[in-house]
Amino acid sequence: MPMKTIAAVVVTYNRLALLKDCIEALRHQTYKLDAIFVINNSSTDGTEEWLNTQSDLHVIKQENGGGALGFYRGMKEAYNKGYDWIWMMDDDVEPLITCLEEMLSSNAEHHNEFDVLQPDRKFYNSDSEWRYGSKFNFSNPFKPEAINPIRSSDFRDEKIKQIVSFPFEGPMFSRHVIEKVGFADKRYFILYDDTDYSARVFNAGFKVGFVKSAIMTKKINNPAMGISVDWKLYYQIRNQIIIDRKFGNPFITVSRALFSNVKRVGAVVKLSLRKKTFADFPKHVSAIGKAVRDGFNFQLAE
Repeated sequence: MPMKTIAAVVVTYNRLALLKDCIEALRHQTYKLDAIFVINNSSTDGTEEWLNTQSDLHVIKQENGGGALGFYRGMKEAYNKGYDWIWMMDDDVEPLITCLEEMLSSNAEHHNEFDVLQPDRKFYNSDSEWRYGSKFNFSNPFKPEAINPIRSSDFRDEKIKQIVSFPFEGPMFSRHVIEKVGFADKRYFILYDDTDYSARVFNAGFKVGFVKSAIMTKKINNPAMGISVDWKLYYQIRNQIIIDRKFGNPFITVSRALFSNVKRVGAVVKLSLRKKTFADFPKHVSAIGKAVRDGFNFQLAE
């Protein structure tokens, strides 16, 4: 296996216990990392104090611009330091100690044809399988942006299957990708920043490999189904519209926005009925409307 310089990037915000587990797992990888960068989005839970005692980490403290700014900054810092591969993740995943080695060795068996490698993630409290889209959809508003999903159980004798869509939880990028595609778009704050980067990687002609034997444990609970009317919903709505405008066309943008948000308003109605009060209904619908408006007003050019 040819020697490569590899840096890991971990973005963290107020989850010190999870961060410690993630860092410990990175330190003990069977294929030794050359550097670990931690992007601290101004944590207030003792993270900064702990990081100040860790002499082997490259720590960057910055304003809390969400995961998107964290991934942008971490990718940029590691790239500017000249590393051959950059391995990115949130603080709530814990890679098994063989995770990095499995990605590299599997790619080597495929003559290193993949410039992005994605490990499999496993919920610590669930047997449900993560799905990784193998085709983009910017034409059918009734389906998600990434379709034809691949799961671990779809593998037979293969070590890698090609996908197109990946989360910012574990993907490893070759330097060539960043040279051509650039850095993550920090303006998303949270959600869809990884979809944006996946589509940019795909459009640039790079191959993404999903490695079944490379495992990360997802330490946060499997989320419950249904609508949560919270601050994250704004970014989910706004950023989905931005993605469709950027990679789709006016039809998919308008139709998916209409279809998705009519469903959301319906979910808010059901939520109000369940609570037996419509006191928050105007506020929730107004929040959905603001997110839709901001998505259509967003300036696509950086």
